[in-house]
Amino acid sequence: MNRTACLKSFFPHFPPGVPSGKPSPLLAWADRQRQRAALARLEDRMLDDIGVTRTEAAAECQRHD
Repeated sequence: MNRTACLKSFFPHFPPGVPSGKPSPLLAWADRQRQRAALARLEDRMLDDIGVTRTEAAAECQRHD
C-alpha cells in the first residue's frame, strides 16, 4: 500500500492534497474532534457493541487534546 492510500485509510476525512507523511497537528486535532463528536452520537447499544460505557464515552468526548 502506498503512503497516500495508507494515510487515507487512517485519516479518511482529511482534505485531498494533504502532504504525504505525518499529518499536521491541527488536522490531527480536528480529526480527533470529529471522531469524538461521532462517539457522542452513538446509542447505548452501539457503545456496548464496541465495549465502551456511556461514562467512558462522555469522558473521552470532554477531552480537548
